[in-house]
Amino acid sequence: MARAFQVRSAKRDEQTDRERLGSISKVIESAVVSVRKEKEALRARVDAARDLASFSVGTDYDEYLTRDSKDTARIKEYEREMLAGEQRIEELQRQLGGLEALQEVFSRFFSALR
Repeated sequence: MARAFQVRSAKRDEQTDRERLGSISKVIESAVVSVRKEKEALRARVDAARDLASFSVGTDYDEYLTRDSKDTARIKEYEREMLAGEQRIEELQRQLGGLEALQEVFSRFFSALR
Protein backbone atom coordinates (compact mmCIF):
# COMPACT_ATOMS: atom_id res chain seq x y z
CA MET A 1 0.00 0.00 0.00
CA ALA A 2 1.44 3.41 -0.96
CA ARG A 3 1.87 6.15 1.56
CA ALA A 4 0.03 9.37 1.04
CA PHE A 5 2.05 12.39 -0.01
CA GLN A 6 3.03 14.56 2.94
CA VAL A 7 4.78 17.90 3.19
CA ARG A 8 6.88 19.03 6.09
CA SER A 9 5.28 21.00 8.83
CA ALA A 10 5.02 24.75 8.39
CA LYS A 11 7.16 25.19 11.51
CA ARG A 12 9.96 23.07 10.05
CA ASP A 13 9.77 24.94 6.72
CA GLU A 14 9.98 28.25 8.56
CA GLN A 15 13.00 27.06 10.55
CA THR A 16 14.77 25.85 7.39
CA ASP A 17 14.06 29.13 5.60
CA ARG A 18 15.20 31.18 8.58
CA GLU A 19 18.49 29.24 8.82
CA ARG A 20 19.16 29.45 5.08
CA LEU A 21 18.37 33.12 4.74
CA GLY A 22 19.87 34.02 8.11
CA SER A 23 23.25 32.76 6.97
CA ILE A 24 23.05 34.98 3.88
CA SER A 25 22.07 37.97 5.98
CA LYS A 26 25.02 37.38 8.33
CA VAL A 27 27.49 37.19 5.44
CA ILE A 28 26.22 40.46 3.95
CA GLU A 29 26.34 42.19 7.35
CA SER A 30 29.85 40.88 7.98
CA ALA A 31 31.01 42.23 4.62
CA VAL A 32 29.46 45.64 5.36
CA VAL A 33 31.20 45.81 8.74
CA SER A 34 34.51 44.75 7.20
CA VAL A 35 34.35 47.36 4.42
CA ARG A 36 33.40 50.10 6.89
CA LYS A 37 36.31 49.22 9.19
CA GLU A 38 38.80 49.15 6.34
CA LYS A 39 37.48 52.45 4.98
CA GLU A 40 37.64 54.19 8.37
CA ALA A 41 41.16 52.94 9.09
CA LEU A 42 42.38 53.90 5.63
CA ARG A 43 40.76 57.34 5.92
CA ALA A 44 42.68 57.91 9.16
CA ARG A 45 45.97 56.86 7.53
CA VAL A 46 45.39 59.04 4.46
CA ASP A 47 44.56 62.01 6.68
CA ALA A 48 47.73 61.40 8.71
CA ALA A 49 49.79 61.26 5.51
CA ARG A 50 48.19 64.52 4.39
CA ASP A 51 49.18 66.13 7.68
CA LEU A 52 52.75 64.87 7.36
CA ALA A 53 52.94 66.13 3.78
CA SER A 54 51.72 69.53 4.92
CA PHE A 55 54.51 69.74 7.48
CA SER A 56 57.04 68.65 4.88
CA VAL A 57 55.88 71.26 2.38
CA GLY A 58 56.34 74.06 4.88
CA THR A 59 54.68 77.45 5.11
CA ASP A 60 56.91 79.83 3.18
CA TYR A 61 55.70 80.74 -0.30
CA ASP A 62 59.14 80.10 -1.83
CA GLU A 63 60.23 77.18 0.32
CA TYR A 64 60.12 74.83 -2.65
CA LEU A 65 63.10 76.70 -4.13
CA THR A 66 65.46 75.68 -1.33
CA ARG A 67 63.88 72.36 -0.30
CA ASP A 68 66.25 69.44 0.20
CA SER A 69 65.87 66.68 -2.40
CA LYS A 70 65.11 64.15 0.34
CA ASP A 71 62.17 66.29 1.47
CA THR A 72 60.96 66.60 -2.11
CA ALA A 73 61.13 62.83 -2.54
CA ARG A 74 59.26 62.35 0.74
CA ILE A 75 56.52 64.76 -0.36
CA LYS A 76 56.15 62.93 -3.68
CA GLU A 77 55.85 59.64 -1.78
CA TYR A 78 53.15 61.10 0.48
CA GLU A 79 51.29 62.32 -2.61
CA ARG A 80 51.53 58.89 -4.26
CA GLU A 81 50.31 57.15 -1.11
CA MET A 82 47.47 59.63 -0.61
CA LEU A 83 46.33 59.15 -4.21
CA ALA A 84 46.40 55.36 -3.86
CA GLY A 85 44.56 55.64 -0.55
CA GLU A 86 41.88 57.90 -2.01
CA GLN A 87 41.38 55.51 -4.92
CA ARG A 88 40.97 52.59 -2.52
CA ILE A 89 38.52 54.60 -0.40
CA GLU A 90 36.45 55.26 -3.54
CA GLU A 91 36.43 51.53 -4.33
CA LEU A 92 35.41 50.70 -0.76
CA GLN A 93 32.61 53.25 -0.98
CA ARG A 94 31.42 51.62 -4.21
CA GLN A 95 31.45 48.21 -2.53
CA LEU A 96 29.64 49.59 0.49
CA GLY A 97 26.93 51.05 -1.73
CA GLY A 98 26.41 47.69 -3.41
CA LEU A 99 26.35 45.79 -0.14
CA GLU A 100 23.90 48.23 1.41
CA ALA A 101 21.67 47.85 -1.66
CA LEU A 102 21.83 44.08 -1.17
CA GLN A 103 20.81 44.53 2.45
CA GLU A 104 17.85 46.64 1.40
CA VAL A 105 16.68 44.15 -1.22
CA PHE A 106 17.19 41.27 1.19
CA SER A 107 15.22 43.10 3.84
CA ARG A 108 12.41 43.91 1.43
CA PHE A 109 11.98 40.32 0.27
CA PHE A 110 12.85 38.35 3.39
CA SER A 111 12.17 40.59 6.39
CA ALA A 112 9.60 38.17 7.81
CA LEU A 113 12.24 35.41 8.02
CA ARG A 114 15.02 37.32 9.77
